[in-house]
Amino acid sequence: MATIVEEVTSGNRYVLLGAGFGAYNAVSPHVLLGSLAPNREKGEYTMICVCDAYGQVGWLYSESVRVVSVDGQLPTELLSS
Repeated sequence: MATIVEEVTSGNRYVLLGAGFGAYNAVSPHVLLGSLAPNREKGEYTMICVCDAYGQVGWLYSESVRVVSVDGQLPTELLSS
């Protein structure tokens, strides 16, 4: 069986394949001082790898989905026992 997730905004359902952690670090020149005082931006986010009914693999932000079922059971069924 599999873990089925649903994208909250669109309602599309996917099979959960795995999870990952993304990070980025960007540097751009300052408007007035150029590369002497560059603007720095960095961040981190969690992503999940999913596939749709056609087997197309994609990545979604973990905050944008909810778990619908795990091995054919609802999460409440699994956690209540």
